Amino acid sequence: MTNSYAKDQTELKWKSVSTRRVKDKVANALSFVVLGTMIVILISIFIYVLNAGATHITWKILSTFGNTSSGGVLNAIVGTWMLVGMGLVFSLPPSLLGALYIVNAKSNGTISSAARLFTDVLTSVPSIVIGLFAYLVLVIRYHMGFSLIAGGLALSVMMLPYLLRIIEISFKNIPKEQIENAYALGADDIRVASRIYLPQAKVGILSGILLAVSISAGETAQLIYSAGFNNALPTGFLHSQVAYLTYVVWTGINEPTTYSHDLAFVSAMILVLSVTALILISKYIVRRK
Repeated sequence: MTNSYAKDQTELKWKSVSTRRVKDKVANALSFVVLGTMIVILISIFIYVLNAGATHITWKILSTFGNTSSGGVLNAIVGTWMLVGMGLVFSLPPSLLGALYIVNAKSNGTISSAARLFTDVLTSVPSIVIGLFAYLVLVIRYHMGFSLIAGGLALSVMMLPYLLRIIEISFKNIPKEQIENAYALGADDIRVASRIYLPQAKVGILSGILLAVSISAGETAQLIYSAGFNNALPTGFLHSQVAYLTYVVWTGINEPTTYSHDLAFVSAMILVLSVTALILISKYIVRRK
């Protein structure tokens, strides 16, 4: 009787182990299929865009101003990074201050949770909604017009939650003992932030900046409603439209001329290479930490 019971238990354990192994193999196989599909799609897009852009790129396109049907994309290249830089100016300081507040031991838990919820919700807001809000509030209500300031503010709304979350994580990785010792020695909040938080989290902050910049460089919807488009460089911060590469891609590919398509492909290639370079740089910085 005892031998029969032990035999049954052994068989049950063997079947359980066999079932787990089968499930593991199926899960691994599905993971490889999904990963392989994603890699194939990514490589296909990358090769297609690079091939199309490299085939039509010329020095004239890179060095002259123009619109979506003639000239070049120099104004769009410069305008893209002007808008991204302006967005970073508006989003980085509040991200740093917000992250410092959230990780500070003296901060209220309810407010900290609300701030995290706010960043999660803001991340999920469609870019077209942000663009519409920028148009109604900044362009019309506050009479900024299509401009560098309005476009930068629209981008900053999108950049803010990414920066805030990444900087918060970087601050949390700092040993709490250092923070507590600094306060015990009489340091105030400003000194703790400038001497401990910012220096030790600079790699994470820089990585977050590069990620936010790479994401915002590929945005279109916010800028259509806030920056407009300019055949040259903007002449001021307000009431002067700004060119950007995504507009050239979006408009140029819908126009009937071959040259418009060439401009769209070249702009897409520049965006892909720029974003890829920024992501690789951020990964390299994190690994060198």
